[in-house]
Amino acid sequence: MYNLQWLKIELKIFSNRKIQILLRELDGDTYFRVWIQLLTIAMECNSNGKLVIDKNKPMTIENFSKIMGKSKKKLKKLFKNF
Repeated sequence: MYNLQWLKIELKIFSNRKIQILLRELDGDTYFRVWIQLLTIAMECNSNGKLVIDKNKPMTIENFSKIMGKSKKKLKKLFKNF
């Protein structure tokens, strides 16, 4: 596994039409932040992009809720829309 410490984001990310549309949606800022958090959590897990607590134990909504400071209900809605 790699020891990833940096997340490379396109300089013009906010000029991307998909990001512009996302940010104009209700809770668009939250969607964007959660997406970035998911990317960084995957990097921290360092498990080929899998979101896991332990080797083969996947993260749950409860785990994400605690990590991100969002309610389980809100995260379920966000994940459904992703």
